[in-house]
Amino acid sequence: METSQHIFANRQTLIVTMAEIKALMSMKDCIDIQKIAFQCNVTGDAVNAPNTWLRPAGQPRWMKLLAGFIGNGTNAMGIKVLARFPKNPPGMNIGSIVALFDPDDGFPLAIMDGVYFTAIRTGAAGGLSAFYSARKGSRSIAVVGSGVQAKFNLLAVRELMPQVKEGFVYSRSPERRESYARDMLAQTGIALKPVPSVNDAVANADIVITATNSPEPVLLKEHLRPGQHIIAVGIKSEIHPAAIAACRIIADGKQTAIEDGKFSLALKAGAVSESDMQVEIGDIIAGKHPGRLSDDEITLFDSSGLAIQDVICAHYVFEKARQAGKGTWVNLGLGELP
Repeated sequence: METSQHIFANRQTLIVTMAEIKALMSMKDCIDIQKIAFQCNVTGDAVNAPNTWLRPAGQPRWMKLLAGFIGNGTNAMGIKVLARFPKNPPGMNIGSIVALFDPDDGFPLAIMDGVYFTAIRTGAAGGLSAFYSARKGSRSIAVVGSGVQAKFNLLAVRELMPQVKEGFVYSRSPERRESYARDMLAQTGIALKPVPSVNDAVANADIVITATNSPEPVLLKEHLRPGQHIIAVGIKSEIHPAAIAACRIIADGKQTAIEDGKFSLALKAGAVSESDMQVEIGDIIAGKHPGRLSDDEITLFDSSGLAIQDVICAHYVFEKARQAGKGTWVNLGLGELP
């Protein structure tokens, strides 16, 4: 009896490295496609599986799995696996890959570095939140943290809001905040003054980026000033529940923020209720809701991370790589299954 050839026979998977991704997708490119992803999220043209966590007992380590699909012409499906090992040296504690699948038959189209995707798409989202929700005329910024997300969120704000030219940076390490200020001046032209406390950083800033891995809250209600916009991109515990309750919360995705965001901790603490989560950034980008309700309102972007942010990046890079002849094609032998 004749058997038909397996549908995966002779098909190849594209492997794309971090260096290749950097060359194929700029911050501006990423910002443009993140706008598409967020709008699809509020129109029903995208699906995000609930974020899934694996936390083995013993030493601190975890894996986070994000799977999603985005339609509306993009038609992409994929998953990101993010592994974090806090005991590794700073800046070397995250390993990640993104796998892109054919949405019609499930063939793995590509396997890519996910560390750079995580950095740049999170930065792009934070920058978009400031562009749409910070007060008009905002010029000063505070950065709490000095790691990768502190860098990429500032890069995105600079891309979208070139009028932001000065500010402050606080990090627990005096050496790291000095180094961050020097590096970001060279990369963005923004002059940041290193300061010895969170309050010194935040007190006179229009926009605040919190990007820390602190297990205890670093941004407190008493630090906030009327009219500020907060970009919260660190781990969930970085913002005190009372500070979250004092803000109008903007989510990347409502359900994700309720289940897995900074908002979720405030919800568990009883500082907020689910009804306080009313707007997503996609609603604001699409013009369905205003970015802010008044000049005195304090807005906070709860950047929890959506799978479709990574999936749309992977789709974009896959198409660009094929056009440019970049990446390495590998036959995984999936057509050899009986």
